[in-house]
Amino acid sequence: MLALAGTLLGNITIAQTSTPSNTAFLNNEVATNLVIGFIVLTFFIVLVVLFKVYQILYTVMSKEEEEKAAQAGKNYKPVGLWTSLFASWTKAVPLEEEKSIELDHEYDGIKELDNHLPPWWLALFYGSIVFGVIYIFGYHVAGWWPLQDEEYAAEEAKATEIIQANLGTEGVIDETTITYNDDPAFLGEGKKVFDQICMACHRADGGGSVGPNLTDNYWIHGGDIKDIFATIKNGVPGTSMTSWEKALSAKQIGQVSSFVYSLKGTNPPDPKAPEGVEEGQSNQESVDEKPGQQSADTTEIATEGQN
Repeated sequence: MLALAGTLLGNITIAQTSTPSNTAFLNNEVATNLVIGFIVLTFFIVLVVLFKVYQILYTVMSKEEEEKAAQAGKNYKPVGLWTSLFASWTKAVPLEEEKSIELDHEYDGIKELDNHLPPWWLALFYGSIVFGVIYIFGYHVAGWWPLQDEEYAAEEAKATEIIQANLGTEGVIDETTITYNDDPAFLGEGKKVFDQICMACHRADGGGSVGPNLTDNYWIHGGDIKDIFATIKNGVPGTSMTSWEKALSAKQIGQVSSFVYSLKGTNPPDPKAPEGVEEGQSNQESVDEKPGQQSADTTEIATEGQN
């Protein structure tokens, strides 16, 4: 009971300090706990009352049995309360009276007795009936507890709230929904990630080293913000540009993608020679306009780290 009271008080406290979106759910949970607590408390009270009534009846009946034995000149042997209670539950018949409950069935000389079912079996049977009634009423009639589809929808809503809280106002970010964000704070977070994982191959200013130059208009895997996001997320097989999907969150990939996108046209000193295709042109157009652009040395470097 103390544990139940603590749980109820804890839920009430949480309900008072929760956000409005969770208030309705917590109020339903508190109401459910109150109903369950009331049922359990009522059950124990009924048990105590029944036991007290049985004690009184046992005392009265014991005195009557003792008086009858005295009148018949016999010695009265009182039976303990628990022994009497167990006998009443099992309705056990003494050995000398088993003839009265014999059935006509006999197998290999063993006669079958019409004994009563054991109390534990009856308790499970009747308990299952009570549980079934409460279950049906609570789930399908009163609506105290949510059904499976309702509980699943509630868990999905909670998960969505957690995702939105983690991602902020941008929503779900991937290579199909990402858009360029020029907010200074957003780009600042992207620069932090860039300095940690990208600077070694692309230089701090994005001018390119082992990896390509990120400040010009030439891109090997596309210079659109969605292409940049996909390259960072999935990596480039066969090169040192590994997938960062597991190491970075979607929001972090979005931040560093926007930062890389913001480097276009910054013209750092001593940039690396252009690689790939100029934005707005096809691969064939790039080859026709710049023959020999992809030298053997450039191709070798491009396979080590690509943007």
